[in-house]
Amino acid sequence: MTVFDVEDAASLEPNLVGPVIRSGALAEAVIEAVADDNPGADVFVVDRDDYVRIHTAQTCRLTRASLELRLGRPLPLAALEMDMPSFAGRLRTRTEEYLWFYQS
Repeated sequence: MTVFDVEDAASLEPNLVGPVIRSGALAEAVIEAVADDNPGADVFVVDRDDYVRIHTAQTCRLTRASLELRLGRPLPLAALEMDMPSFAGRLRTRTEEYLWFYQS
């Protein structure tokens, strides 16, 4: 797994999916948790100052356990939506896991 800071991830990889998170500590924790939860996948990060796009190709998994580990505190995944103004792909939500995926 490699995390890439890029200007425009869409130009590098087709079918990218994942969250768009307001910048800050939560976004940093989500980046790390996405890297943990998607072993072997490249993680593309586009920093737009006030928000961060965090994407992987085809599927992007985020678990509550990984996010809480990286944050160092409990956080229900539903609370993430307050800081997630957008996302790429389709989103399946569960109590313990969010899954963004590409479907044509």
